[in-house]
Amino acid sequence: MRLRGWTARWKGGFTREVVSHLLFLTGRLAGTFTLQERFAAFPEAGRSERAIRARLTAGGLPVTLVGSVGTTGKDDHNTWTLQGSAGAIRLRDWSTAERLVDGTWQADGDTIPHEMLRPLVLRRQLEAVAAMTRGEVHPLATLAEALAVQEAVETILAG
Repeated sequence: MRLRGWTARWKGGFTREVVSHLLFLTGRLAGTFTLQERFAAFPEAGRSERAIRARLTAGGLPVTLVGSVGTTGKDDHNTWTLQGSAGAIRLRDWSTAERLVDGTWQADGDTIPHEMLRPLVLRRQLEAVAAMTRGEVHPLATLAEALAVQEAVETILAG
């Protein structure tokens, strides 16, 4: 991931801008976070972090978080992986779901490319915001979930 315009810690950084979404997904699926270890590297004074590591639990399950900037040629690359006794699955680059089969990550043949999926996701998000404003059930983060993610992110960055 390239950081382009994020020049100061208070203006973002990949932990606040990207990792927060992946922490939300983890919390939504597994449960409450408990941070056990954390590290954040700020190699340039006044700029955002360039690497993080954290060990935590979510709903009692072990979670390892590793992130860095400038380690890939892609503009926006991220993965979220769930590994268990039945195998491993991951979400890559926001929208590609893959399963680990015989040591190789394989996407479902019906996977919609990110470029085509993005407008659908944005429409669903706007529909969810509209539902929330009407007091209807919606899939957006609750205030408690959002606060838990923010607290975890800020604690990681303080490390």
